[in-house]
Amino acid sequence: MRSFRAAALPFAVVAAFSLSACSDSEGGTPEADPGPSSPAATSVTEPAEPSSADPSSPLGGIDPCSILRTEDVAKFGAVEEPVQKNVGTALTCQWSPDRQDTAGDMPTTGIAIRENGGVEDVPNTGFGVQHTEDDGRKYARSPSANGCTISIGVTDTSRVDVVVSGMDTKEACDIANSLVEAAEPNVPRG
Repeated sequence: MRSFRAAALPFAVVAAFSLSACSDSEGGTPEADPGPSSPAATSVTEPAEPSSADPSSPLGGIDPCSILRTEDVAKFGAVEEPVQKNVGTALTCQWSPDRQDTAGDMPTTGIAIRENGGVEDVPNTGFGVQHTEDDGRKYARSPSANGCTISIGVTDTSRVDVVVSGMDTKEACDIANSLVEAAEPNVPRG
């Protein structure tokens, strides 16, 4: 995706998105497992089985932590090792800020693989949802009060969400846009 800002959509209000809007069925901000971190992502299994377990799906078998490199995320501040877990029906990967190395506003970044709704199904978190298309790929941006999500379309019923939360709206959307640039080549087309 080229720059979301360069798209023909008028963005009169730039707002932010919190991780609570990642799931239609579960609110809150996912928290990293407090256990020891390792170079590989930590896996936390929760009761809801994400639909990405279907290997015949374009997103089947994809590790959400493989869509972005930690180096890409760390360009916006020091981060801890990624943590993979299920949140609602999504398989997610989250990079929490490494607060030992820095102070101030630090984003939490996440990837969510969603196979139960395409970009047309991205929830409005109170600040509208903007849609665009670039090079045959559909995108949606859903800002809210504390971050920004940009969704990359895979099929009419699946997408990958790039989520930045924990900071002001404009900065979160700018970071999400940059991360979508890095993530998009790693997201299959349906």
